[in-house]
Amino acid sequence: MKKRISLLITLLPLLLASCSNKEVLQGKETSLIKENITAGKEDIIYPDATPSVPDGQIVWQKLNCASCHGIDGKGVNGKSSINLSDKNYMNRQKPVDQYKFLVYGDSQGKHPAIDKLVSRREAWSLVFYVRSIARPPATPEQVMEVDAVFGSNCAVCHGKKGYGDGPLAHNLEPIPANFQDFKRFYDRTDSILWDHIANGIKWEGMPNFLGKEDKAKNVQFTDAYIWKLVDYVRHFHETTEKTLPSSSQESKGKNLST
Repeated sequence: MKKRISLLITLLPLLLASCSNKEVLQGKETSLIKENITAGKEDIIYPDATPSVPDGQIVWQKLNCASCHGIDGKGVNGKSSINLSDKNYMNRQKPVDQYKFLVYGDSQGKHPAIDKLVSRREAWSLVFYVRSIARPPATPEQVMEVDAVFGSNCAVCHGKKGYGDGPLAHNLEPIPANFQDFKRFYDRTDSILWDHIANGIKWEGMPNFLGKEDKAKNVQFTDAYIWKLVDYVRHFHETTEKTLPSSSQESKGKNLST
């Protein structure tokens, strides 16, 4: 028994040394780590620049999305069960859910995944183009029309640029929403944004606006005008400026119909 204990004591340093040897850790075990282990279907990679609706239309054309959805988004011969031109449907969709659907495909395999076909920015631009089929983004003129009303009613908390840094922001808990926060607002439907503006948020500093009036600007906060404010908030999340070339030959995107 003493001989066995003595033998273990002798071998123990050698065993520990071999386990800590860097050459051992550079062996086949590295193949056990999946290359894309962090890129699961629940992962969302947010854009590093504001998605472009015109760029999304270019991606739509390059991927030949109209072959199933139609040019107007209403579908072609039953190939799509979704009417993308339905405003009520689109108002209930979160951009983040639409991104996952487009990038990773649906669970039944009926819609192809595009993660290998386009860049991250192109994917997000496609999301906002799809949304624009039912709800066109506010034009620069429409943004400017609402800008003064936002400035006198909302900027005091949310800040002129929407960063949640208005002059009253430091007195509020929780702090006002930062409209530039993609992670937060891509997880909101337009209907939710409408409800928050119209009815306020209970126990928070967000007041209700539906039915009120800005006499100085001669504006009634009607149902329709609340939607204008929703479009104004969304202009922080999308742009109507084009950055991609129009020619499909100048892009790396592939046609889904091939």
